[in-house]
Amino acid sequence: MPDHDSWGEWNMQRIAWPCLAVIATLATGQAASNAAAANVSGTSTKVATAPVNACEKVKTTGWKAWLDKMPGPHKTPTLHVAGQATTSTGGWKLMLNRGATTKNLPPTQYFDFVAFAPTGPAPQVVTTAEVKAEIKNALPKYKEVVILCGKKAIATVPVKIVT
Repeated sequence: MPDHDSWGEWNMQRIAWPCLAVIATLATGQAASNAAAANVSGTSTKVATAPVNACEKVKTTGWKAWLDKMPGPHKTPTLHVAGQATTSTGGWKLMLNRGATTKNLPPTQYFDFVAFAPTGPAPQVVTTAEVKAEIKNALPKYKEVVILCGKKAIATVPVKIVT
């Protein structure tokens, strides 16, 4: 049996080496890929995934764009965009997000149409909903609005000016 000092030293090494191995594994990123897929007992668990934009599965129609330049106190130009989106079931999350603005004169404003399918049970009925967005303090003039689904343009709409 080792003496008291060497026993304590051996016991520290026995604890320290596995800890160093864990730290080295974490530093190299090897554990990150395995951590989400296994729990403490080593059994496999389901890994959550980020929702995927399924805009190509949604039919859109009736896009309109208008620039509200109505005079009044504290009024600034506001660009409005609206359209109809039809899905095969209920429960979809539909959004129209502001995208890039071109530097052309007058500029073109891009919007990204985003659609997330329901993750659980959903009503099995064709559903149509309005999708809209607005930009407050908009530029004084726009040529058109382009609606994108991913990188594909699904609608190009001239902007009407309302005064």
